Amino acid sequence: MTKGDFEWQGKKRVKLNTVNALHMAGDIDGSAVTAAKWWICDYVFANHGYLDILNDILPSDYVKGDVHTFAISRGNAAERIGMIRDRLGLCAHVRLEMMLARELSFSAMAEALVPAKGTQGRKVVSAQCALVLEQLCDAYTQVRRDIRDRIERNKALVLGPSG
Repeated sequence: MTKGDFEWQGKKRVKLNTVNALHMAGDIDGSAVTAAKWWICDYVFANHGYLDILNDILPSDYVKGDVHTFAISRGNAAERIGMIRDRLGLCAHVRLEMMLARELSFSAMAEALVPAKGTQGRKVVSAQCALVLEQLCDAYTQVRRDIRDRIERNKALVLGPSG
C-alpha cells in the first residue's frame, strides 16, 4: 500500500514538506515560509499546549512564567489563529490545517478536496496552497497590527488620554 504523503529520495522514503516544495519551486518566497512557521507554532500551542522554544535564544534575564501566563499566551495564540481564519476564510484555514498541521502531500489533499480533477488535482491544490501562504504573511502583519491597536486603545481607556 502506498502513502500519498511520502516520497522516495534515492532509496529512502521521507515525509513530504509541502512548504519547502513550494519554496524550492519558486512559488512562494521566504516571508511566506516564515508565516507558515508562525502559523503552525500558534496552531500547535493553541490546540495542544505545546511550544518549542530554544533556550539559547532567550535573554539571560528571562523569567519563566507561571500557569496564568501560560494560559494567557495559549489564549493569545488561539486568538491569532481565529483572526487569521476570519481574515483568510474557512477554505484557506482548511488548507493550512491539511498542509501544515496534518502534513499531507498535495496529492493527498487533492484526493480530499478535488477528487473529480484526477491527476490535475495535485496542481490545483498546489496553486491554492501557494496563494494561501502568500496571503498568510500579510494576514499576520494585519492581525498583529489589529492586536497592537486594540491594546493601545484599551490602555488609553484605563490610563486616560496621554499628553
